[in-house]
Amino acid sequence: MKKTLFAFIVSMTSLSSFAQHPANHCGAEYISQQLIANNPEFVKTQNQLEEFTRNFVEQQQNAKKTRATVYKIPIVVHVIHNGESIGSGANVSVAQINSQIAVLNKDYRLLNTDSLKKTHAFWPVTDDCEITFCLASLDPSGKFTTGIDRVNGGQASYDYPELETSIKPSTIWDHTKYLNMWVCKFGGSASTLLGYATPPGASATNDGVVIGTTNFGNVGNVVAPYHKGRTATHEIGHFFNLRHIWGDALCGDDLVSDTAPAEQDNYGCPSFPYNANSSCGSNANGEMFMNYMDYTDDACMVMFTTGQKNRMRATLTSGGSRSSLTSSLGCTWPVGITELSSELNVSIFPNPSIDYFYISNTAGFGYDFSIQLLNSIGQDVSSQISASKENSGRYYINSSALANGTYFVKVYSNSKSITKSLTIIK
Repeated sequence: MKKTLFAFIVSMTSLSSFAQHPANHCGAEYISQQLIANNPEFVKTQNQLEEFTRNFVEQQQNAKKTRATVYKIPIVVHVIHNGESIGSGANVSVAQINSQIAVLNKDYRLLNTDSLKKTHAFWPVTDDCEITFCLASLDPSGKFTTGIDRVNGGQASYDYPELETSIKPSTIWDHTKYLNMWVCKFGGSASTLLGYATPPGASATNDGVVIGTTNFGNVGNVVAPYHKGRTATHEIGHFFNLRHIWGDALCGDDLVSDTAPAEQDNYGCPSFPYNANSSCGSNANGEMFMNYMDYTDDACMVMFTTGQKNRMRATLTSGGSRSSLTSSLGCTWPVGITELSSELNVSIFPNPSIDYFYISNTAGFGYDFSIQLLNSIGQDVSSQISASKENSGRYYINSSALANGTYFVKVYSNSKSITKSLTIIK
């Protein structure tokens, strides 16, 4: 569906005449309007991006169906607080941040346990986006980082102008190498927001995603019904060039061929089918309110489509507007704490951790399973941890006695071994 320059402007500015729901959850449209009004080159850039995206999507549709490269995107989380202790108020805990990264990795790989059943009418177009995320381990200067940047902004809440002209420009890391996320409490005209994102082509000093404190992640200071981390899933969709399923206009076009036509934004948790055979063109299956790019409750958002996947991946492929993120070293461990490889497929999570972590192995653990823990200077500190096996087969490791820092976890099992790095943050 080809969009002309004029059509793009209309589709992104029609919100002024579109009746807004009183709870405007997403500010992406507002940000796009501001970019159109204040940056004449933005519209030109967007039309070039749309041409590139159309060509990419057509190639994907004509190509043999194979699994694609899994892109890994480094994230830096800027926690904007008002002097609260870590874990209180806006100064969200490490556990809350880790939970958000975990949600993203499930949602973007179709590993979410609440995904549609294979018998659902929309299952055939549901897809794994093959995009993963990590908290950055290298900062822009090449030094080790936790990927968490805590900033005392000196006030309790923030409106658009404060975020866009002060907070973001003063804290942003190189937007070509990191997906910048800011977590804060919204105030003023932004007080009803859950979050917002900049589209491709935004200013280098403002590019990224902003999420409200109480709907970031799925543990800690989260509040239902936006307590499952889906706000970030939604906003990162915008960051990768997705639009709302109703096309940001009454019966609008989201430029994706396999999302069902939608009249406008949906809220709560509708029953399927919803708004079937509408004047906008939906069929008996109705609207795709369970799509991550609608406004429904977190418990009802469960899917991306193949068309949305291709549209997002167009930004990450060679020549795409965000392709530099895929070559970033932000997810690389610094020299000296590189993970050593072996035949064991062992995972350690959460990492960074606070007082505990889990060790799992896809092949299971053998009779010779054991753990050795070394600190950053090679001293054996194994006596400071304890391990217990859970029914799921994974091991729970109590590490509450460990101090902050970087450690090496040596896992022995099935006559094999692997060394992985672990960060403790309290």
